[in-house]
Amino acid sequence: MIEAIAAASQSNPRSSALTEESSKKGSYMQMEDFLQLLTSQISNQDPLEPMKDTEFISQMANIASLEQMQQFTQGFESFADSQKDMVAQAYLGRIVSISEEGSEVSGLVDSVEKSEDGTISVLVSGKSYDPQNITRVSLPQNR
Repeated sequence: MIEAIAAASQSNPRSSALTEESSKKGSYMQMEDFLQLLTSQISNQDPLEPMKDTEFISQMANIASLEQMQQFTQGFESFADSQKDMVAQAYLGRIVSISEEGSEVSGLVDSVEKSEDGTISVLVSGKSYDPQNITRVSLPQNR
């Protein structure tokens, strides 16, 4: 049965594309690939020993679980991106110390900018900096 699945996978252009992609980005399986594997398994099963109902139900539960995990991951990535935006906005009006290329720069954050590609930068003394390089944040003294 494994040989039949392997032969079906080799003749499928989607499988060869996935193999190339996984060698570039690391191994992973998408929902389409899992369903294709399950379909191949069912169509090539031994008629004298068909897949048990419990195994089939277990695999379907795994599919549902995998899909929910993917949706959760996408939602969490979106949440993390919005958190970065909010944290950067908290620097407005604060004095920050920025470590960049071996030098230390300090100054008041005049603005926070988001470029078209989604990168956030803080503007200190007319120059943009990456918020990840901020090492210290403090309140202005004249409060």
